Amino acid sequence: MLKRAVSVLLGSALLVGCAATPNYEPQQEADERYLDSLEFGVQSTDATTAEWWKSYEDDQLNQLVEVAQAANLDLLATRQRVRQALADLGADKNRLLPQGGVTGEYEAIDRNSVQESSAVGLAATWEVDLFGRLRALIDASEANLEVALNNQRAVLKEVTVGVVRSYLEWEAARQRVQLIKADIRALEDTREVMALRVEEGISPNLDLARADTLLEQQRAKLPDARAQLYRAKAVLSVLVNEDPESLVLKPAPRALAASIGVPEAERANEAMQLRADIGGALAALARDVAVGNALRAELYPQFSVEGFLGLTNVAEVSDGFEGTGSIAPRISWSLLSYPVILQRVESQNAVSEESYIRYRQTIIDAVASARVAIFAYGRALEADQATGRAFEAANESFTIARTMHREGAIGYLDLLDANRTFISAQQDRLSARLSYAAAQLGVIEEFSGVWSSEAHRRMLKATGGES
Repeated sequence: MLKRAVSVLLGSALLVGCAATPNYEPQQEADERYLDSLEFGVQSTDATTAEWWKSYEDDQLNQLVEVAQAANLDLLATRQRVRQALADLGADKNRLLPQGGVTGEYEAIDRNSVQESSAVGLAATWEVDLFGRLRALIDASEANLEVALNNQRAVLKEVTVGVVRSYLEWEAARQRVQLIKADIRALEDTREVMALRVEEGISPNLDLARADTLLEQQRAKLPDARAQLYRAKAVLSVLVNEDPESLVLKPAPRALAASIGVPEAERANEAMQLRADIGGALAALARDVAVGNALRAELYPQFSVEGFLGLTNVAEVSDGFEGTGSIAPRISWSLLSYPVILQRVESQNAVSEESYIRYRQTIIDAVASARVAIFAYGRALEADQATGRAFEAANESFTIARTMHREGAIGYLDLLDANRTFISAQQDRLSARLSYAAAQLGVIEEFSGVWSSEAHRRMLKATGGES
């Protein structure tokens, strides 16, 4: 009998050893070293702060960001997920305490004669966490809270950057509408002069037809430009939780021309490591590993203490209710359930391995996106500078062409070509300014770890500090 018991214990110990959960700490440390070793070549004279959007020096934009961070529905929903994670964590921590409550019992047994008994009092059970099952569940809940907080920070980043991006797109669309309207007015004036010249026989009908063509081309652009303006306003209104018809915006011509700081080179690596998506993926991995540890602890004996304090009454034995107290230690070992538990552990190990793969993929995606953003920033800067020079040249050319046309040195078709070039240069300049502004935002969005962490802490403090 003793040999059989020893064999059972040794076999159980071997099975427990075979059910070890994976340890990803070495890989995680290697990933951190990899991120720390990267060079991104970000050059800037200014560092981004938690409130980098204030660099635009636009009170209207500041107000929109403030409203969005307080009222955006996606962001409000994340508060409830954080609240849920906090409640789950609190419940798991309370499992370390005795569980139970008031109980009442009545029993009647018929053994030739009816024997009745009853009891009322406080019954409690305390699980002694010798092998860490409850602690592992707490670790899983803490990691799940980190997942919720990182998801909230990711939404905060998206909402903040989204407001600024939509605001700049709205301003660019507004300026495009104004440019088209100004071009239409100028072309209408030119068309009137040309019509008079045709009537007087000074200019041919071809010149008037060309003027009409260019005028109608500009008029055809106006409906689409207005539609883009409204779409940008609608996107912005969704982010601030307001109806597009009730959202009133003032022109902000300085916003597109602003040059805001991008992360300093020495903080780029830190900004990458602190990204919300990387932090969330790492927390999800920690959660899944902790769940595996909790399952593995079920392979060991479970110890608990049960107690009762109250009143009991056993008919024909006692004269009435008497005070009673009891404490009973208990051990249970799910040996027959080993096959099931082992399969559950193996299943959870697969979940953890998947989480690690997703964590690695998140890092790879983040690094690639950051490099693309930096490359796009450099190209957008080049394009912005080039279109600026092209605009100046087109403006000078058009000015010279008008003077020469008035002096009769060139024909109307040459003037029309110069005008068409100037109009195109205006549009290209505006598009380049928007692309450059969007590229700046792209770098800020990719290297968001530092500023989003600071902004998130401020938001939690302002809303009561859910963490």
